[in-house]
Amino acid sequence: MSKVIDFPKTPQTETIDQAFFEKFADAALLLKCFECVKDAVEAVDGGGVIESRDDTYISLIESYWALKVLFERKTGSDAKKVSDEHWDIASKCLLAGREPPDMNIPIAEAMIAPFRPEYFDQASNLELACAAFNFSDAVRLSINSLLVANNAQNTANAAVEAINSTTALHQLVLRLSGGSLEAMAAQISRKPGETLQ
Repeated sequence: MSKVIDFPKTPQTETIDQAFFEKFADAALLLKCFECVKDAVEAVDGGGVIESRDDTYISLIESYWALKVLFERKTGSDAKKVSDEHWDIASKCLLAGREPPDMNIPIAEAMIAPFRPEYFDQASNLELACAAFNFSDAVRLSINSLLVANNAQNTANAAVEAINSTTALHQLVLRLSGGSLEAMAAQISRKPGETLQ
């Protein structure tokens, strides 16, 4: 007869870093940041001191990473790098006795550019309709990807695809109605004496 001792398994630990927080949705990250800051304020208001490696300190580190993830999703930029650049510029200006300039936050741009209306001039009606459909489908796919991995570049690409779809449809409608907004308005406006049925 053998006796086996079942020792409890070692609990898994997770590293609190940017990769850990990337799996959470924006609302969950915002709530986490709010709760962490609320707890820190309550601790300090209650006469407590935030010490290295205590619960409040760890919560503030979690807030740091959550905010870093949110910033990257919304701008496509690294919050620490942008913050460091702003501090560097501000400190140089203040040491030189000047006011710091307005400092912009870089926003990710689309990987594609919208087409000008002239791009569609040589397309047939069917080609315009197909182009509008394809661009609209690309918007749908982009929006689906935003639901999974919300980031600034996907948002910018979806906006460009929406512009392309609208431009192709605009050109098609103009062409089918006579080539001008006035001709289109004349075709869709009610004639005197007509009733809506």
